[in-house]
Amino acid sequence: MTISPLVKRLLMLCFGAGLVCGHANAQKSAPPNPAIDKNKIEVRNNAASLLADLLGDDKNVSKILIIKRNSAELGRLIKAISKTAGNGAEQLETLAKNDSTLNLHALQLPPREIAARAAMSKTREHELLFSSGEKFELNLLLTQTTALDYGSHLAKIAAENSSSPEQQRRFHSLEVALNSLLQQVIAKLRALPGK
Repeated sequence: MTISPLVKRLLMLCFGAGLVCGHANAQKSAPPNPAIDKNKIEVRNNAASLLADLLGDDKNVSKILIIKRNSAELGRLIKAISKTAGNGAEQLETLAKNDSTLNLHALQLPPREIAARAAMSKTREHELLFSSGEKFELNLLLTQTTALDYGSHLAKIAAENSSSPEQQRRFHSLEVALNSLLQQVIAKLRALPGK
């Protein structure tokens, strides 16, 4: 039995296509690259650690309202920030309990960065404690603008580097909540007299 040249070509094309498809399927089922996964875990953990640290501080921001006079509107906004930060910190703890690779103590900051952050924190604390009225409101809102902007970006980075859909969803939800509060703080800043 002889095979016509056309049939031979078709068989060769089918055979070649089968090899290409087989190669593509083999690539799809290849195990993930551990170096890439390790890097993503490290980035996620660093972002989540910085976020946990920030939320731990921000959940107490409303305590300053105990000793400072403020408008009811500012009070509601700052309490909403504290509540969101507290809930976010609890969510991170829950995620870490459910995933042994999620380390919330992987800050990985150089000593000079730690020192700079401590100095900035002391300066902000001093500005808040020794200001009043509109100056106090301005100082408080400015600290929250920085914190909420930084926090929403940290949550975004943590979501982008999470392999778990649940973690991605939780980090994204936190990003949206912090960004929403940021927009409210910016609106409040714009409404201050003299702005």
